[in-house]
This record gives sequence, structure tokens and C-alpha cells, in this order.
Amino acid sequence: MNYQKCPNCDKSLNGFFSADLLLESKVNFINKHLNQDKGAYCSSCSKPLLNRIADTFRKQKAEIESRLQQIIHFIPVMTCPTPVNWEYEVLGMVSAQTTSGTGFATELSRSFNDFFGSGSQTTNRKIERATNLCKSDLRVQCVRQGGNAVISTDIDFNEIGAGSTNMLMVCMAGTAIRVTNMENFSTKNRDTIIEVIELTEKLEAISIEIK
Repeated sequence: MNYQKCPNCDKSLNGFFSADLLLESKVNFINKHLNQDKGAYCSSCSKPLLNRIADTFRKQKAEIESRLQQIIHFIPVMTCPTPVNWEYEVLGMVSAQTTSGTGFATELSRSFNDFFGSGSQTTNRKIERATNLCKSDLRVQCVRQGGNAVISTDIDFNEIGAGSTNMLMVCMAGTAIRVTNMENFSTKNRDTIIEVIELTEKLEAISIEIK
């Protein structure tokens, strides 16, 4: 629906000093936690509303963060560009980078493993950890954009430097989408993805100090 004024406060949405409407996910978030039923909120009138919600969540911050860490992986991160039978809205690109030092011990371990023809478990663990960090970053960015999945994901591994000063870089990029026909997900996955979105919105409400 195209609004000329904010349905909540009547502030103009056109002109130099106009306000912007919030994303639908933010509107649903405010309505849910304040028991309201507005069609939209703008960047102006939403500030005191979000502050009220944030005050109720701050005491739960540690619990919210702990639960989110446990279930964030339920947000799909996929390499395929068009999942079968998915109906979705494209939101935009998301990207993440992680850089970590390999260290002298890792280099020495890898040299011996290369000599004997086996893999370096130390290096593999660092690559796995960096990859998982990038995936988590993509998922958080996706949810913050109002999405629930990442598709067309690409991953690159690079090594910077030489010898004991080597740095391992993992880069990932994908397309954040909002799947509209979530009946293709299992009941557990669907419910958990919805929970991830709600927890992320709570953390955003807590972390952003709105003046």
C-alpha cells in the first residue's frame, strides 16, 4: 500500500523533512509487542515505541544472545541460485570476511603433514571456524534485512603473507531473500527460523539507543 502520510502519526512521507516507513517486519514487531494493529510506522514515530519495547528486553539480553547462538544455523545458506518450489523476494547482497593468523605452530604442522602426504588438522580447524563465522555473519545480515534465507552463496579462501606471518582470509557473499511459501520447510525449521527473526529483532531493539 502506498501511503502519503504515516498511518500512526500523520507525518508526511514526501519532501525534504519527511519520514521513511519502516520495513514490514519492524511494523509487525511493534504491533506484536505493544498489542497494536497499525498498518505502518515511520522513522519518526517509531522511536519512542521501540524504546519502550527495548526497556522490556534489556534484562533478557544474555538469554536472547545465548539462544540465538544456538539456533542461528537454521537460517539456510545455500550455493544454488533457485531452490526448487521456493517462492521468494530478493532483498539484496550480503557479504562477510574473516581474517586470522596461521601462526608458527600451524605452519610447522602443515609442513610436516605436506611432507608425509596428510592434511593439517590445525589448519582445517581454523578454516572451518572462519567459514562458520562468515556463515553466521551472512545469516545475521539476512535477518536484519527482513530475510530468512541466503542463496547463490560463493566462498573464497586466500592466504596473505608468507612464513610465520601468514594470514588466512575467508570471504563469502550471497543473496538475501525472504521466502514467502515457508510450507516447503519442515515444521521445526519453520518455527525455529521465525524464532531467529524474533530474537534478532529483540537484540536490535536493545542495542540501538534511539534518541
